[in-house]
Amino acid sequence: MNKAFFLDRDGTLNVDYNYVHKPREWTLCDGTIEALRWMQEHQYKIIIVTNQSGIARGRYTEQDVQHLHNWVDEKLANQDLYIDDWYYAPHHPQHDPGKKYAPKDRKPGTGMFKKAAAKHEIDFSRSYMAGDKITDLKPAIELHITPFFIRSRHGPAKTNNG
Repeated sequence: MNKAFFLDRDGTLNVDYNYVHKPREWTLCDGTIEALRWMQEHQYKIIIVTNQSGIARGRYTEQDVQHLHNWVDEKLANQDLYIDDWYYAPHHPQHDPGKKYAPKDRKPGTGMFKKAAAKHEIDFSRSYMAGDKITDLKPAIELHITPFFIRSRHGPAKTNNG
């Protein structure tokens, strides 16, 4: 069984400018590169779990999110860093009344975590979750994943993430 570091995206991995979905809007949070390097060196699977209600709200598409994640993967690969998987929940209860998307994936639901665990053979008891909102950490607590609350989420990184 593998151990993993689950990470929220907006406000944890990158600065949360509200509905980030284009490369020009992407700024890494301070310390992100160092943290990812540490996780990779210590053989953690790095799994991003992010609520992306902007999809259900019609602000952007799933393809926009996938394009951004692919772009981030390319930028990180230039520094020999790799995200093992990206999971996003496009659902929002007020903007997805027909339940087109899986409501249990949206944090504080556990759907994204369970999908990642099945695919990557993750042992939750040896894993961690970092997020900047209590709703990010509730599924971690429920699944016996050690939570880390990220306090500062609005300062841009000093790292060149071009």
